[in-house]
Order: sequence, then structure tokens, then C-alpha cells
Amino acid sequence: MSLMSILSKGGWTMVAIGIALFVGLYFVIDRFIYFRRSKSQTDELLKRAKAWLSEGAPEEAVKEISEYDSPITRVMVKGLLSGKEGAMDAQATEELTKLESGMGVISSVGAIAPMLGFFGTVLGMIKAFMQIEILGGGVNPSRLAGGIWEALVTTAAGLAVGIIFLIIYNSYTDRLNELVNDMNRVKADLGSILEK
Repeated sequence: MSLMSILSKGGWTMVAIGIALFVGLYFVIDRFIYFRRSKSQTDELLKRAKAWLSEGAPEEAVKEISEYDSPITRVMVKGLLSGKEGAMDAQATEELTKLESGMGVISSVGAIAPMLGFFGTVLGMIKAFMQIEILGGGVNPSRLAGGIWEALVTTAAGLAVGIIFLIIYNSYTDRLNELVNDMNRVKADLGSILEK
């Protein structure tokens, strides 16, 4: 049997799992692209910014750092333009909101998909037991197969989607934490110079 014919045995619950999968995939791809664009050479840029500041040329630091568009460089530029650590805090908060966008959906799909799978399991077993009742106990196993198929397929699909999205969510959370740590380091290092 083909994969599609097997999945079709899962009934309407598979439609719900499929919708959750595609909604989640949209945000997985969106966050993947955003995190790739968020990469920056934090240590090197921080070093260059400090060098320009020591020479009394913050405008040159802004010009050079602005060429790299990332959450960290936007925090740096905000501080360099305003000359205040508080401005970097406000920008970092804004960047963190953007970074976290969609993460809740990815987490929710990872949690909801297995529950949908178990819901399909219950529906499948209800169908199987209904057949037993209708046939008065003299059951041909083939008459129960539909309900059992639905129970097993939806469980497997829900767990598969849940496991995959849980792995992705944890991976993205690690990347987000790295960016937050870099932003905090930039605020501390630049802030100590700007407030002098």
C-alpha cells in the first residue's frame, strides 16, 4: 500500500493533523529564514564599534554596522545613534518580540498533534466496538479493520508530527537564546562606553 492510501485510513482526524502540520510548517520556514538572516559576527562588529568610538567617530561605526541587518546590529546602531544604553534596551525588547514571533505556534503544533492522534485512536476504537455491538459479538475481523486502522494510523501520524515539531522548537529555542545572550553582551559592552 502507498503512504497516501495508509494515511487515508485515518479518517477525518487525519485532516485536522494535516492542517496542524501545514500551519506549523509555515512558521517553521518563516523562523528558519528569520534566524538565518539574524546571523552576525557579533564579536568582530563589537570590536569595530569600540574602535570607532575610541576615535570619537560614532557615525562611522553606525555606517559600518548598518551594512549588516540583524537584531544585534539594530541594537548596536540604536545605542550608537542615541548614545544611551536605555535606547538599546528598548530596541532589544522590540527585537526579542520579533524573534519569538511564531514560536508559540510551533510549540502548540508539537503539543496538539499527538492529542489529535489519540483523539483519532478513541474514534477508531469506538467504531470497532460499535461493529461488535451491531453484529452481536459474532464479529468478522475484517469488519473491525476500519476502526483499528483509524486508531493506529492517527496515533502514528500525531506522534510523528509532535516529535518532529518538538525537536524543531527546541532547536529554534537554542538559537533564540544565543541571540538574546549576544544582545545582552552587546548592551553591556557598548553601554559601559556610551554612558561614560
